[in-house]
Amino acid sequence: MKLRSQSPRRDEATLRLGFCRSAVFLAFVVSVNASSTATWEMNTYQDFVHGRFQGISLTREGRLALAPRMESIFTSDQPVVWSVAPAPDGTVYVATGHRGKLFRIDKSGKSTVVWTAEQPEIFAVAVDAMGAVYAATSPDGKIFRIEDGKASEYFAPQAKYIWSLAVASDGTLYAGTGDQGKVFRVDSAGKGEVLYATGQSHVTGLAIDRNGQVLAGTEPNGILYRISAKDKAFVLYDASLPEIRAISTAPDGTIYAVAMGGSLAKRT
Repeated sequence: MKLRSQSPRRDEATLRLGFCRSAVFLAFVVSVNASSTATWEMNTYQDFVHGRFQGISLTREGRLALAPRMESIFTSDQPVVWSVAPAPDGTVYVATGHRGKLFRIDKSGKSTVVWTAEQPEIFAVAVDAMGAVYAATSPDGKIFRIEDGKASEYFAPQAKYIWSLAVASDGTLYAGTGDQGKVFRVDSAGKGEVLYATGQSHVTGLAIDRNGQVLAGTEPNGILYRISAKDKAFVLYDASLPEIRAISTAPDGTIYAVAMGGSLAKRT
């Protein structure tokens, strides 16, 4: 058996090599971490729009502001929510698909199923001033009136789809249909007639302006109509997108319309 001892000269050389390696590593770390100061400026809409917003809203002018508080009040077990309508007493009615259920949400946030349609879709719902609820089913287009928990067929426009409903202050009900793009006017007795044939495939949005005239959004040309009387209408807006999906009016007469869609398929 042989015992070997490392000479002091060799220990010193090893220590120096380790120190040199440490120095090189330290210099490498310092060189990596060292960098010059970088500055950039963000003040336009395009600068901010790609970010993720939490509690912040962004204006088209590039201004950041606190966003309105939003909280979930209702979650259904349905695949899709098609339409929402408020009632005079503060409750909200929600039309869903593809199982044809109509929900009622009270002011405390409690929800109940008030009606289940035989058709798979309830595309539109509206509530009149007396609290009566109107629900439009598809693809076999019919309008039902729900009152005191009971539903009865109110009007059948002989159309495949009923996309939108609106109730005027006098109780008249308006229905936007497809695939022939007609607006129906239905009186309090449930008797209806064609108010205006748009020439479009679908009437996808309806609203009543402050003068009691009907506003109708259509597809596939994305045209917003103001209907002043039977068979009389004026084009308020011709959108660059194919569908006017939703319409809302302000007390000062301002009209807001939501346009959507991808590929254009204009109809002559």
